[in-house]
Amino acid sequence: MGVSSYRGMCGLAAEHPGGPDLLAGVARPAPHGEAGALRRDVGAWLVASGVLGGDVQGFLAQGHLDLVAEAWGDVPRGPRLVAAAKWLVLTWILDDRFDDQWIGRPVTAARRTVRALTDVLDGGSGVGSGSVPDSVPGGGPDGVSDGGWDGIEPPGDALVEAFAVLWRETVELTPPQWRARYAAYFRAYLDTSLGYLDEASLRDTAFRDTAFHDAPFRDTPFHDLGTAAPAGAVQTVPEYLRRRDQDGAVSCAAGWIELAHGLDLADEVFRHPRVADLLMRFNHVVCWVNDLYSAEGESAAGNGKNLLRSFTVHEGLAPQEASARLGALCEAESTTLEFLADGIARDPSSPGEVRAFALGLVRFTRALIHWTATAARYRTESPR
Repeated sequence: MGVSSYRGMCGLAAEHPGGPDLLAGVARPAPHGEAGALRRDVGAWLVASGVLGGDVQGFLAQGHLDLVAEAWGDVPRGPRLVAAAKWLVLTWILDDRFDDQWIGRPVTAARRTVRALTDVLDGGSGVGSGSVPDSVPGGGPDGVSDGGWDGIEPPGDALVEAFAVLWRETVELTPPQWRARYAAYFRAYLDTSLGYLDEASLRDTAFRDTAFHDAPFRDTPFHDLGTAAPAGAVQTVPEYLRRRDQDGAVSCAAGWIELAHGLDLADEVFRHPRVADLLMRFNHVVCWVNDLYSAEGESAAGNGKNLLRSFTVHEGLAPQEASARLGALCEAESTTLEFLADGIARDPSSPGEVRAFALGLVRFTRALIHWTATAARYRTESPR
């Protein structure tokens, strides 16, 4: 199925079968009282850090700061809120590299960056420590030489440096148990995302050795290709559900909510069945709404981690049927999330910080749903 087959499923909510109903049932949060200043804080940091390599305006044109302005409620604009906003934006920059820029290319550069970021979380500088060399004799661990990174320069130290500086700033603002959880969340996100690239690289290498090669087979199911599939091979629904809770960085997003709201939750809170259920719904809504509106861009990039594409490729649904099914799932999970959070918030036995966390998850989810449905980021076929 070509990219054009997804037109009409993505982009403006009014063009999407599941969009209007979903948005009608979700109240859009008002912007933060100091939204303009918060935008300037993050925008100035993007420029100063150099993490985007100079293309700050192109990134901002996708509307990321609109989400920053609506996701946090009336939390005071202090260091913790600004740090949470930076983590949101920095993770999106990294996610674009995983989902778009690194797909179908030698994995060495991605692996080098992941190791450097992991080194930061483990207490290192991230620069030169725990990383692989720029070129690996005889090809990297993925079996492909890193020479020239397929004509695209690997990210320099700006991403790693920005990550390291932000981590050091966050360490000063947070208790040890939050840092341990967040580091574990981020490592899981990095490892799962890199694992997908490794598998895609192996499939792509095997695919190049067959008589079949190029776009007509990009969406061919795994079982129709035997053990060989192109880099953009689409995950089955079970494969998607097994991995999506890690590679979408949604657990990290829950950490941003804690950080922004100044919460200090004990580890046992996250093991409580009601909170665990709430976080599972939060994960589903964030990931599935993203998939609902991002299928075009991800198809163009050759990214097969999308539930809507799993429906069309593996479940035999027509694009409009797949879109309607996913929209209904998003609506159901959003409704359940709000119901569970309201139950926690109105329960007098719930600690105050747990109530605040539950309501913070709802606020973030509402903002994300409306932003995803309208942001310029999702109105393109082109990889970001």
